[in-house]
Amino acid sequence: MRTKTLLLTAALAAAGIATSKAQVYSVNAVGYVNTSLTPGFNLISNPLDNKNGNVIKDLFKNITPTIPNQLTVFKYHPELTQFHTAAYDDLSLDFLGTAATEALNPGDGVFVKVPGTATLQVTFVGEVKQGTDLQTPIPQGFSILSSQVPQAGTATALGLQGQQGDTLYKWDPIGKTYVTTKFDDLVGDFDKTVNIGVGEAFYYNSKTAKTWHRNFQVSQ
Repeated sequence: MRTKTLLLTAALAAAGIATSKAQVYSVNAVGYVNTSLTPGFNLISNPLDNKNGNVIKDLFKNITPTIPNQLTVFKYHPELTQFHTAAYDDLSLDFLGTAATEALNPGDGVFVKVPGTATLQVTFVGEVKQGTDLQTPIPQGFSILSSQVPQAGTATALGLQGQQGDTLYKWDPIGKTYVTTKFDDLVGDFDKTVNIGVGEAFYYNSKTAKTWHRNFQVSQ
């Protein structure tokens, strides 16, 4: 509970949680993404649809070289302003907790806490989302978001249309702080260039509820 409270505090205060680096390989609409998990907290996404519900306990069994005991996934529920968790138990060889059977779909994001000192890798396998109007709901206030498709770029380049009062928080693992960028309606873009990597999620504080629309085909 204390850890969940600290994470929520970090969300509101924009302090102290790390993100990952990722690579994407795809053939047509099917592929896989390798995302690095560093010791401590990571803020990542699942950029592919496994067509089997994208259940957290299934997705995070694809960790190499091994899954350490108590590796924990934190999924934020903005409607509850709290995290649900799923922690790996090396006795049952399974993830246990309220988040274990929840989905981590493209467009969502989670924190992953890696115990110990080893850097790990999680591999997501599935189809690239395609369509003329992929929609990611954005609630008012804080939420964790990511691109539905495995592309890197600025939020605007990835199709996120901000409004005055919106703020995006991306973790800088070198400076140990968030890089913050605010939407400026005078220029129609965020006031600082912040690139979002493949397999990376970010905090977003939205002035109002809205929808992130994206038109994407594999050929793009």
